Amino acid sequence: MAYSCGSCGYRSIKWLGRCPSCGEWDSFAAQEANTKAEKDSASSWIGETLCPINEIDLGEIKRLKSGIGEIDRILGGGLIPGSVILFGGEPGIGKSTLLLQLAQSVARENGNVLYISGEESAAQIKLRADRLGVEDKHLYVLSEQSLSRIIASIKQVDPCVLIVDSIQATVSDGTLGEAGSVRQLRETSAKLTRITKSRKMTTFLVGHITKEGTFAGPKTVEHLVDVAIYLEGHRGEDTRILRSVKNRFGRTNEVAVFQMRTDGLKEITNPSRFFLEEQQREPGAGTVIVPILEGTRPILVELQALVSPTGGYRAPQRRSSGLDYNRVAVLLAVIERRLGIHTSDADVYLSIAGGLETRERATDLGIVAAVVSSLRNRPVTGRTVIVGEVGLSGELRRVKNLRERITEAEKLGYKRVIVPAVPKPPTRKRIDVVPTQTVEQAMDTLMLR
Repeated sequence: MAYSCGSCGYRSIKWLGRCPSCGEWDSFAAQEANTKAEKDSASSWIGETLCPINEIDLGEIKRLKSGIGEIDRILGGGLIPGSVILFGGEPGIGKSTLLLQLAQSVARENGNVLYISGEESAAQIKLRADRLGVEDKHLYVLSEQSLSRIIASIKQVDPCVLIVDSIQATVSDGTLGEAGSVRQLRETSAKLTRITKSRKMTTFLVGHITKEGTFAGPKTVEHLVDVAIYLEGHRGEDTRILRSVKNRFGRTNEVAVFQMRTDGLKEITNPSRFFLEEQQREPGAGTVIVPILEGTRPILVELQALVSPTGGYRAPQRRSSGLDYNRVAVLLAVIERRLGIHTSDADVYLSIAGGLETRERATDLGIVAAVVSSLRNRPVTGRTVIVGEVGLSGELRRVKNLRERITEAEKLGYKRVIVPAVPKPPTRKRIDVVPTQTVEQAMDTLMLR
């Protein structure tokens, strides 16, 4: 005989009034321990047999195209039968909208799709579907929270793709705890994973996001799935970023860019041109163009800086949007020490236009150039792109995928790119590649000092 907490699943050999793990009162209930025979009977739950790895046949595994090219790209080429995908995002960011569009395209091309909603009625889903133009006889909708009824509907429809919106609203009958509790999440996720792999379908589990920006529930749920992707963005802007943070079948940290419109989410196949479409003339003081790398895709973005003297009446402020605040503080110190330019008596504001966020250090030189340009009121001219990591002694360090970044700038018609000096610098016919060794040399090249 054992006792377990119905809220978090904590186990104890004796009954406790309060759970020492989650702090819930009167949540312990008796649970019969499984016998050895019962454990031995729970053999392979996907029905596969033991065999050498060189004899495994991959002929039956064929990726399904979702019909949305950007989603197929970040998943590694399409949907893998038998895979479980955890799909997260803040409330109202567009998760259900994008999944309903995906369900329509998959149903049109591949067969039956089952959309389970535990938070909306079928009529509410139909209202959104009419707005998005989603209507296919192979797309089935069920408003249900009971896992047993969901499994029964799966056997009835036999879908190639299952969408559960959301896993926090799904309840396993006979399992202690309320919907969304740790115990329920573990049980429902495990059962849905078993049926997904046994029936060779693809399952999307919609997961809520916590205040810290991570998937709600135990970390074991994220470990259990094959792919985990986030839908990011700000409600005041129409840009949405779909980011892969885990992928057993492809690259991680790949991103897809979408634009939120009245008729749904539209994929952006050329993010650089999209984010720079308003940058049609020479940028003003404090504005530079930097190539960032999202996964394997280089994206040109506009980095803006505003430096305003405080007049010595108050402490200067530092604000950054889309950039690492701690890294910005280090770069301001490098500017003070290596360039002899004082920012200690000025407010400094930095932002990446379009709502993108990046933490890579290839933007270091662009940040320094934008701050100095704003402080000196001298614009960076000549259709110039800036890339490079800045060290504490002012040296410029190489960045990964430099050739791809230069190629992206060349395709968009830029004439010059400032890069760190490397043994064999890339050369191009239509863009002037200028290698520099120090931050002082780079600022002299840009005529900002």
